[in-house]
Amino acid sequence: MPTNRDKSLGSVVGHLSRLLTQALGDEIKASGVAPGQFPVLTCLWDQDGLTQRDLYQRLNIEQATMSNTLARMERDNLIKRKPDVNDRRASRVHLTAHAKKLERDLTAGARAVNKRALGALKAKDKKVLLSLMGEMIDNLEAEGD
Repeated sequence: MPTNRDKSLGSVVGHLSRLLTQALGDEIKASGVAPGQFPVLTCLWDQDGLTQRDLYQRLNIEQATMSNTLARMERDNLIKRKPDVNDRRASRVHLTAHAKKLERDLTAGARAVNKRALGALKAKDKKVLLSLMGEMIDNLEAEGD
């Protein structure tokens, strides 16, 4: 039954986010990868060898959270950290062979979750929805600058 909170953007988006995260977790659980690790893997599949700073800035995640996530990913043999040759204070984050092998299955799982979430929406409605959400992200990110 709808409630007043269903009219709140934050409530609806938060609920959707939790459901998407849970569905992704269920979809990729057999791989041993946690939903919070997936965005990091996605960034590194696009560009391996980023720094921790690059990752937390691109993903808009707190530095401490990123540090903890990377530590778990290193423990789980998903990444290796190597010293940056140009900056001794930084290290580069590289995918392991194991993480590279997971890309196809994990991205297929994420696409399946997206397909389920979007359901029978028409292609034009999907495009409008994603465009509007992108604009909202831009609005909030611009406010932070």
